[in-house]
Formats: sequence, C-alpha cells, structure tokens
Amino acid sequence: MGRVLSLGLFVLLFLPCHAYTGDNVIPPDVKCSECGMGVDPSSKFSAWVLDDKGGKLFFCDIGDMLNHYKNDINRIRSAGVRDYTTGQWIDGKKAFYISIKGIKTPMSWGIAAFRDKSNAEKFGSPSPFMEAFRLLK
Repeated sequence: MGRVLSLGLFVLLFLPCHAYTGDNVIPPDVKCSECGMGVDPSSKFSAWVLDDKGGKLFFCDIGDMLNHYKNDINRIRSAGVRDYTTGQWIDGKKAFYISIKGIKTPMSWGIAAFRDKSNAEKFGSPSPFMEAFRLLK
C-alpha cells in the first residue's frame, strides 16, 4: 500500500514538471492547430497550449501559438515554448518574446522565446507574454 501511495505522490508532484522539461512534449506526426503544417518536435519554434478542458494543441511556430492564444484567450490555461538559447521547454506565460530580423521560423513569424529577460535583451526589446501579441505582423 505504501508503494502505491508513493507512486501516486510521485505522479502528482513530478510529472507536471515534465510538461516543460521533457524531450517528447510534442508527439511525432502531429499537425499545427493553427496552420495545419507538420510540427517538428525538435524545433526551437514549436509550441503548445493546454485549453480549459485539458486538451493540448500543438503549433509549428511561436507566432501561430500567439495568434491562436490571442483569438481564444479565455479558454487557454497554459502554454509551453522552447528557450531560443538553450532549446529547453519553458513556461510560455513566463517567457520573454523577441521579433528577430533574419531568423527563419516555420511560418516566418520571426519570433523567439527566452526564459531570461537578460538573454532576450541581447536580441532586442523583450515583451512579456501578454504584450507579445504586438509582435504578430
């Protein structure tokens, strides 16, 4: 009984962290919920959101995720993006966003996400999540 309880606590306490740190956050062969293009699970520009019903939506480009979020803001609970400098998954609502001229992103939005504001500032003027929608052009 003690082992089952311990396993249950492990699942409750540690698996939610996997949403930002695991390598298999995006399943293979998934399509972008915004544009329908295939999502590259290893891309620094892939993203996901979790809606209010627990459904996970995937995006090939951070710009597609921001656009979807902007149009459905009341139904989205959380978001995940990759840090541009490290490639690690981070909380999309805590990230800083930059529009970087010259970088190629899957849908040509040119938007990168950063965990740290200081790293983002090396590329321009960072926007926190709720201001990042202004980067959509």
